[in-house]
Amino acid sequence: MPRIIDKIRAVQYERIAVSSQSSSSSSSATNTTSEDVLSDDVQPGWHYSFEFFPPKTEAGLDNLLTRIDRMSRRLNPLFVSITWGANGSTLSRTLAIASHAQRFACVDVLLHLSCTGLTREQIAQILNMAKSSGVRNILALRGDPPHPKRAWKEGDVSGGDCDRAIDLVKLIRKLHGDYFGIGVAGHPEGHSSSEKCDDGTTTSLEMQHLKDKLDAGADFVITQFFYDVDIFLEYVKRCRGIGIKCPIIPGIMPIQSYSSLLKMTSFCNISVPSSVLERLERVRLDDEAVKKIGCEIAAEMCRRILAETSSASSSAVDYIIGDDCSVHGFHFYTLNLERSTTRILASLGALDVDSPTSAGAAPQENDTDATIGSETKDQDQIVTRRERKESISEKARSTKRVLPWKPSTMDNRSKEDVRPINWSNRPKSYVMRTDDWDEFPNGRWGDSTSPAFGELSDLSHFYSFTLGCDDDRRAMLGHCPLNESDVYEVFARYVEGTVPHIPWCETPLQPESFLIQPQLAKLNRCGLLTVNSQPPVDGAPSNHPTFGWGGKGGRVYQRGYFECFVSPDKTNRLTSMVTKHPSMIMYAVNNAGQELRVGVEEGGVTALTWGVFPNREILQPTIFDPDAFLVWAEEAFSLWSTMWLSLYDFGSESYELIENMRDTYYLVAIIDNDYYTNDGFLLLDALLEVGGKCS
Repeated sequence: MPRIIDKIRAVQYERIAVSSQSSSSSSSATNTTSEDVLSDDVQPGWHYSFEFFPPKTEAGLDNLLTRIDRMSRRLNPLFVSITWGANGSTLSRTLAIASHAQRFACVDVLLHLSCTGLTREQIAQILNMAKSSGVRNILALRGDPPHPKRAWKEGDVSGGDCDRAIDLVKLIRKLHGDYFGIGVAGHPEGHSSSEKCDDGTTTSLEMQHLKDKLDAGADFVITQFFYDVDIFLEYVKRCRGIGIKCPIIPGIMPIQSYSSLLKMTSFCNISVPSSVLERLERVRLDDEAVKKIGCEIAAEMCRRILAETSSASSSAVDYIIGDDCSVHGFHFYTLNLERSTTRILASLGALDVDSPTSAGAAPQENDTDATIGSETKDQDQIVTRRERKESISEKARSTKRVLPWKPSTMDNRSKEDVRPINWSNRPKSYVMRTDDWDEFPNGRWGDSTSPAFGELSDLSHFYSFTLGCDDDRRAMLGHCPLNESDVYEVFARYVEGTVPHIPWCETPLQPESFLIQPQLAKLNRCGLLTVNSQPPVDGAPSNHPTFGWGGKGGRVYQRGYFECFVSPDKTNRLTSMVTKHPSMIMYAVNNAGQELRVGVEEGGVTALTWGVFPNREILQPTIFDPDAFLVWAEEAFSLWSTMWLSLYDFGSESYELIENMRDTYYLVAIIDNDYYTNDGFLLLDALLEVGGKCS
């Protein structure tokens, strides 16, 4: 898990490499335009990150964790930052969110830490807690003024053992050396408590304070939000002029409403160009129209910054050491909202939009942001089929995958390169089960019979938040299912995208499953209740838009796999199917622990996904382990009870329906070893034949 500054440098070097290749292949490549800059993907061209704050309620916290998971998966930010409440008032929630994002969302976290009112001992304890949570990046701040002060005055100190942010930077370096990457705040228009120059920009004294923080050990700067690009560009030039050579990341705050814009800019002493106000004034009473124009304004700001600072770069050496004025990253102050940031990134070309609908188009049904800091229901988590198909394509992201699953950002999992397939749709559960393992020897799959393989816990926080409260789950799973076909329909609608989650699948359908989406929906309506599947792949290029992973120049392979809940009668039909196909094997188990194996010879783990790459050993990142399957089955059957059965009154028809399915159905896993067939997905064809007999 690298520090943020190391990741930024890696992106910079990659950008230079790509730029050099382009220059050598085309003499016109030196004439970089705004369109050239924005036509590239996020990497290696530029990067972005998001800020979130701890909500005040449990419902808000649940919704925020879900949103961080979704935004990290769909938008792939370089990092996320978690804010710090006044005087440490949100300490426990801030650390809980940071730990969740780092461990389960697999995204690097920048933890805000302010020194207001804290002793050195308290700061040391917080840093140790952050370190134990896997966090390696700190945004060092003086913080909000201590109670009862309403605002800082020039020259004020924090009231703790560290007077200012520079003292916090020095303390972090003293206690932990270079372990933490450290960011500090910059203010293009000056801190709200400081005097400004006549032109409204930061004074020389404040600029020197910023340089002192960097000289003390800080690595990069994230700026206060702004709406006047000229002021920001001048700020960058002034920073470079006094010897500040580190990355400067502009803070971008999407405009959510006209009244909030006026309130926040007034409170923070931020100027708003008249051209911006004029565009918003006409629609100031229409919040949706304000959001749309606000997204356009933010995208225009980013586009101009990228174009003007990129063209100012003088050389690759200057770029790396910071002697030029280039800026290639943005930090979005999301206000815990998702849609505006997503629209802006789509407009900038950072995301692959599948439909001709522009990023700033009118919102679709259920495409509204809810305020996570309140009890308001998070409508944005109900993802419609239209959004799933038209918002963000998975194609660009899949070609950059290091592994078929998202690797952990935790240090103790740095060697992990193999996982069993069963938890592919419940990765947080798998991470929690194996979180206490000391290491992953040589990156190989460990012993599934080890006592370190964690036990189920109904008290684990993430087991409940993914599907929301009971009312949310009833809306997704059914208010009153009366027969098995009602349950079949829920599984089918998940495959089609009209149900965002089911208990066994906490993420949307994987990109490769879209290729067989109609067939999967048909199978589910026939009672083959899918919880996991993958089609066979025979030597696809490792940069394939759907199946690719592991980098360029390789070939990837995978066996066909299908995992589902089925009735005893259909289990018998699947047994007959597998018996007729020598290339297939089947494992099945019910809630009572009765096992059934068909076509299985003596043996152990089966590689389901593998890749061949230049100058590397063969990688086998996804496997099937019969012992791990039994452990997964225990969890899978328990979810019928904890996530579905519990929604209905004891003794009701719905209760008895779910209870009966839990106790009589089998969890079946089928592997087709014929991954090289030229006849398509043999396993899928055979399953459809079985399904046809069920209809």
